[in-house]
Amino acid sequence: MNFDINFARKQFLPFIDDTDFVFCSNAGGSYVARQVNKIFERYNRHMRVQPYSGYSPSREAGGAMDRAHSLWSEALDVSPDELTFGPSTSMNTYVLAQAIGPTLKSGDQIIVTSQDHESNRGVWLRMAKQREIEVRHWNVEPELGLLDVRSLENLLTEKTRWIFFTHCSNLVGTVNPVQDCVNRIRSSSDARVFVDAVSYAPHHIPSPKRLGVDGYAFSLYKVFGPHQGIMYLDRQTSETMEAQCHDFNVGALAKHFNPAGPLHAEVAASAGVLDYLEDLHKHHFGQSNQNLRAKLDDLHTLTGAHETHLARTVLDCLNECPGVRVLGKQTVEDNDRVCTVAFKHSQRASSEICADLQNLGIGCESGSFYANHLVEDFGVDPKDGFVRISLVHYNSQDELDRIVSALQQILG
Repeated sequence: MNFDINFARKQFLPFIDDTDFVFCSNAGGSYVARQVNKIFERYNRHMRVQPYSGYSPSREAGGAMDRAHSLWSEALDVSPDELTFGPSTSMNTYVLAQAIGPTLKSGDQIIVTSQDHESNRGVWLRMAKQREIEVRHWNVEPELGLLDVRSLENLLTEKTRWIFFTHCSNLVGTVNPVQDCVNRIRSSSDARVFVDAVSYAPHHIPSPKRLGVDGYAFSLYKVFGPHQGIMYLDRQTSETMEAQCHDFNVGALAKHFNPAGPLHAEVAASAGVLDYLEDLHKHHFGQSNQNLRAKLDDLHTLTGAHETHLARTVLDCLNECPGVRVLGKQTVEDNDRVCTVAFKHSQRASSEICADLQNLGIGCESGSFYANHLVEDFGVDPKDGFVRISLVHYNSQDELDRIVSALQQILG
């Protein structure tokens, strides 16, 4: 079955209203699907009241929020009380660090990586410093920035309590074998595993339970939705931690890790992401009685080939350019490479190359992308960092051709 990219692009207003440039900064925040905007518009026009009261707009507002929570629970194949909505992944991990800290004692160990966005690194390091916890560093391979799964086993001890790593780095672009990592951890340790999926979820929304993790988080504003973060925490793990919510919400696990009131409209509009994916599935597969989890897996198979083509084309182009260093795996044949590609030129500043690309209508960015420690590990100044081109399923062949032409013109 061929992916109908024209149908997908029609679900995003910027492709209709503005076609003068190629948007390839999706890893920083994607376009918002019209299904999300539809919910936002109705909510703000008719339901902008305190939800869950007895009068009709309030009942409808609460129902819209409940619908989002229910749909995302089905999509992730988790229990509703294992799911937390928060303003972003950075905020969700910050709150989680406050909950994990008191469960640890001096001498306990955690494992972190430099491959991560700061939201899945800095909060744990601060927590460890406050609690006198030993931090062990799972280092990346120095040239491409890859994580070696075998080296993780050497870091595990009987004192290891948590391992924090990313499903896919927002610079390296290579998908880490989460399930394999979890299996290796479980075979020799009782440690819990938390995975940041912010840079992976735009390409595939997986099942956390299938991966075997204890915690899993990503941000919907990078998955075609509103500025919200979603965090899964296994119920048994949640029950070991002190609630971070208002006292009167203690006992409601879905509220335990939200210290403030939710952003009502944003939570409700989160359902629009799944409405978009439902429409995309129906367009390609017809009416189906499958649950959302199965439909998301279908869509991954459908869009995966297109995204692989995008990544392969950009990688092939950059690998032919003299003086260019590309992070992550250089091929896509193993299906463990998303189309987020970061590169550095040996002679020219990343900011200069990025400005040249932007002047040719290529909407890319340069910098450290909140992964300063990873950039420093490469011996690169985070202030300049790398140029990043990040594409998703709605990027077209025409856009890809423009990107390649611009890269060839600028890099030679």
